[in-house]
Amino acid sequence: KDSAAAAEKKRRTTRASRQPVAPPSIDLNTTHPALNNFDATTIARILSSDNPDQVASALNALLRASSDIDVNYCLGPGGEKIVKVLVKLFDEALGWDEREGAAASIDEKLNKNLEPTVASWGVASLTGKHERWRKFCRDKFASPLASSSDPNLLIDPETDTKILEMIIAILRNLSYVAQNLRFLYHSEEVVRILTGAMYYRGYSAGGGGGEGDDRSREDPTSSHNSNMCVHSIQTLTNMAPLIDITGRQLFIDRVFLESDAKEVLCTVPDQKVSPNEAGGAAGAAATTKPTEKKAQYGLSSVLGFGGMHLAKQYDTKAETLDNIPDSVIWGLVGSHVRTTMAIFPALSAILDPNDITTMSTAASGWHRPSVQAVLEFLTALLEYADNKGIFLSVPDALLHRLTDMLFMPRLGPDSMEYVDPVSNTVSRVVALKLQMGYDATIDSDMRDRCCELLVKLTDLSTSIKRRLGMSTSISGMAQRRYDDSLISSSSSPSELAPSILRLDEMSSSRRMNVRLYDSLLSMISSSSGRGDAGALAVRLLSNLALIPENRTGILYVERKLISMSGKDPHIAKIACNGIFNRV
Repeated sequence: KDSAAAAEKKRRTTRASRQPVAPPSIDLNTTHPALNNFDATTIARILSSDNPDQVASALNALLRASSDIDVNYCLGPGGEKIVKVLVKLFDEALGWDEREGAAASIDEKLNKNLEPTVASWGVASLTGKHERWRKFCRDKFASPLASSSDPNLLIDPETDTKILEMIIAILRNLSYVAQNLRFLYHSEEVVRILTGAMYYRGYSAGGGGGEGDDRSREDPTSSHNSNMCVHSIQTLTNMAPLIDITGRQLFIDRVFLESDAKEVLCTVPDQKVSPNEAGGAAGAAATTKPTEKKAQYGLSSVLGFGGMHLAKQYDTKAETLDNIPDSVIWGLVGSHVRTTMAIFPALSAILDPNDITTMSTAASGWHRPSVQAVLEFLTALLEYADNKGIFLSVPDALLHRLTDMLFMPRLGPDSMEYVDPVSNTVSRVVALKLQMGYDATIDSDMRDRCCELLVKLTDLSTSIKRRLGMSTSISGMAQRRYDDSLISSSSSPSELAPSILRLDEMSSSRRMNVRLYDSLLSMISSSSGRGDAGALAVRLLSNLALIPENRTGILYVERKLISMSGKDPHIAKIACNGIFNRV
């Protein structure tokens, strides 16, 4: 009897252990005590109030809730309403009226070609409302010293500026929670205001901000290390997994994303919430009239045989849709793709030390925190193959600036944060610091970031390897500026883009990029910065060695490394394994 009971107990234990484990439920915090546990619809209604005190109180509460790293606040169902109100408040504080010059957007709609070219990195690619938005933001967000000649361009620092900085800080904090990313990126207007905030140039208006990992302790009103420009780039960096210049990932979401699951209802905008989820008669009333609002997602279910054809072309494992022509993609999400492409001229302006809207005290013309954020964002975008097209058309000017940053001093007049003591009050500088060696005087963080970006760029194509290894001479750069002026004066810049690309690849006015090779040689022997700095330099040289045109530069490096290898066995090891075997 005891043996039979033991056998039965064993059978019950075995049967119980074979039962499938329930799938884990996603834990979403769609309310917060700082917001009185209100839902997204209620918060949006308060933000839309005509009472400025209520709006200010709601913005402060939303900032506290979004900066609480222990809660990870998610917008939840109806979160798109909060996003729309934030965009509206941003436009009102800045004084932007989208209806002005609306007729100029007709040409933008007629331009169906959204293929990235070299011109996509410049202002010549912007048309319609994006061109007007860029000019408007450059005038409004210019340094106070640059815009003081026109009082109409100044923004009230006590009210409007605080609202603008707070909205961008809220968007930045929300982007740290993955469940909010679709609310942000799927909103074309959010991408637009983030692009406009990157034209902020009021760096010299205040002191430096704190650099801490705790988001709740950062000062959103600081003007140097923590400002609208840096916050907007950080937001885009967090959104990088969703950013796609081809528009195919957004097209996939619009066509196929439709579910009653909590994960979709709480993380995707414009979803229909069931009465049980919404609660009360309000939820029932919202679902009784489903035809009042045009469907934004799950379009394949209403396209009939067209939806079936799209479903057959969709690769569920790779999450790709390759056999659909671009014209179909752009017909649905073309406006969003055009807004995304407008990000790159703003990034190029930050990397331009001769930006006329900046009256910075730094002699270099660069704002180091913004440049660091741009390099991090570009590196994040390169992780996704869908963004390959825009980087294949990277201009020579950007490669030239990245080469300069490989040997950017940390101290002295050539550094990014140098302040001219003749016209500014500066802290005491010990002259002995300027006489120290390479490891103590080089900006190793900027060098490592640039080298990592160049490695990823040269991994893309042989054209970039060739153009980086063989720099353009002065006459070539002059010819390039002449071609840029032609693009600016042309009504159809896309027609001139192929000629510029041929100039980049086949110009006879090229020579060995000596500055690049010297910088990489110093980087190999350096002990400062990241631990893999030497490996990054060797990998970049290995990529350049694959092109026959770069043979002269590699031989130049080889001659230098032979003498260095006799003094340092570590250099000899990495040189033999990574460079000499490529020559």
